[in-house]
Amino acid sequence: MNAEAPVIVIGAGIVGTATARALQREGHAVTLIDSGEPGRATSYGNAGFIAIDHVLPLARPSTLKRVPQMLMDRNGPLTVHPPSIPALLPWMARFALAAYSQEEVQKGIDSFGSLMAEANIGWKAEIQASGLAELFRTKGALYVYESEAAFASGAEERALQEAKGAVFEIIDGNRARELAPGLSDRIVRGVYYAHGMHTINPYKVVSTMAERFATDGGRLLRGRVRGFGRDGNRVTSVEITDQSLPAKAVVVAAGRASSELTRLLGFNAPLVAERGYHVMLAPDNVRFELPVSPAERGFFITPMEEGLRVAGTVELAAPHQPPSWHRADLLVRHLKDVFPGVGGAEQSRWIGERPTLPDFRPAIGRAPRLANVYCGYGHQHVGLTLATATGRLIARQMAGEELPETLQACDPGRFG
Repeated sequence: MNAEAPVIVIGAGIVGTATARALQREGHAVTLIDSGEPGRATSYGNAGFIAIDHVLPLARPSTLKRVPQMLMDRNGPLTVHPPSIPALLPWMARFALAAYSQEEVQKGIDSFGSLMAEANIGWKAEIQASGLAELFRTKGALYVYESEAAFASGAEERALQEAKGAVFEIIDGNRARELAPGLSDRIVRGVYYAHGMHTINPYKVVSTMAERFATDGGRLLRGRVRGFGRDGNRVTSVEITDQSLPAKAVVVAAGRASSELTRLLGFNAPLVAERGYHVMLAPDNVRFELPVSPAERGFFITPMEEGLRVAGTVELAAPHQPPSWHRADLLVRHLKDVFPGVGGAEQSRWIGERPTLPDFRPAIGRAPRLANVYCGYGHQHVGLTLATATGRLIARQMAGEELPETLQACDPGRFG
């Protein structure tokens, strides 16, 4: 091993960039590689909310019961891309096993509890270290419900949140309309998280962190990884299109593309594309400053620097499939139902492939059978939230610390 070689982080989305920053602060020389510009892929289009209240994995019995409906309803908040079904069957079988097992569900709850606590600390530190304060707002967050039955269905998650120290207020429809003027009269209940934080420009968060990384001595490199040099159980180099890069250690944080890299390294990462969409609208009649999520509909409405972002829902798909743009149209229809008269002309629309493992837990930590390869992928729709936590945990493990016992459930080797 070349002791002078850098740690190479593959993937310059929010997770990879946050990891590069964490390693840099621990004194490592770091090279950050991506085939594109930092923050321009999946990290570009998220809803912007730091969802530290998220403690219940999507792989659970109640979701499993909805699978037949998912296969039939192309307009639901959780659906499957029909042409992808044959390719998704092995993944869906693993998802069913994880969702059916109370032990696996509990692993998800415990691991998310630890990760969200770390994320809360991690983002506060990163905002200060990378000069991001102007890109974040602490205005709270509001989940709204259109029926008492829908509100009641969230009781399990609220109980878990409360047990893990989350602070929230249950409110009626009138109070919800005070917090978010313009909300429809159909809203009967709300849950208000007063300490909720969001970014007004997710892309600028990543690009600013990457700029600070470079300013502080990190190396940003454009290239596509083609292979790895090995010496026994150590990776000694990363082979990109036109050169071989010596490596002291490697971090795989390439989002959905991480599965292709792990295959080259000899282990499995059964990632699928949890496709998310957004539509940016002109901010006409927007009189609220906090993210609002109509819970039954599975999306977020976030005031941002460039307008009103309507983002979310889940569409499971095989990689590289054509977009289902009716999902973006659906977001706009939902907005008009929930916020009549809010939002102007469409400015842009977007699709991203959020990387998702069948148990809906990320892969964080040392790779199986390799002494100097670390993983940070599979964060599904909480990649922005968990980015700084992932970076801090990988940096600590690289320094010789053991990860918390609850995070053994996020072992990258659990899929073979």
